Amino acid sequence: MTFEIYRVIKSIAAQLAGAFPFYPVYASPNQQGTKYPCFFVFVVPTSGISDQLSERAKRDISLDVVFVQERNKAGANEELYAIAETLDELLDTVAYTADGETVPLHTHDRTYSIEDLELHYKLRVTQRVYVPRQEIPMQVLEENNVEIKD
Repeated sequence: MTFEIYRVIKSIAAQLAGAFPFYPVYASPNQQGTKYPCFFVFVVPTSGISDQLSERAKRDISLDVVFVQERNKAGANEELYAIAETLDELLDTVAYTADGETVPLHTHDRTYSIEDLELHYKLRVTQRVYVPRQEIPMQVLEENNVEIKD
């Protein structure tokens, strides 16, 4: 199974669409035609990959799920808190689908904040992946002049 960022975004968007069928979910910034209230799913720039043993690497993807609502709406904060509570349960695991297979991805460091009457729900997905590497045979053996002291 391949592990790709756009599939993580699509998997989260599918879960949001299933739980909130009346709110559109956008996987990228939408300049025109956005219907509010809605969700956006963004990858945070701190995402990265780090080498592990053998041909493994650890992929760490930070995401920001943003809920944008209509401006000047009565009871706006209460709705944002209710959505944050729902996202706490909904995004504990993400049903990741790739190559015709679905597996649960556990999320970490889930936090939320409200900025300018928008809900920012941040989470991380960490997965170990296979990275084929070309083995480089040793070309030169350095001489080590070491003597045993008495």
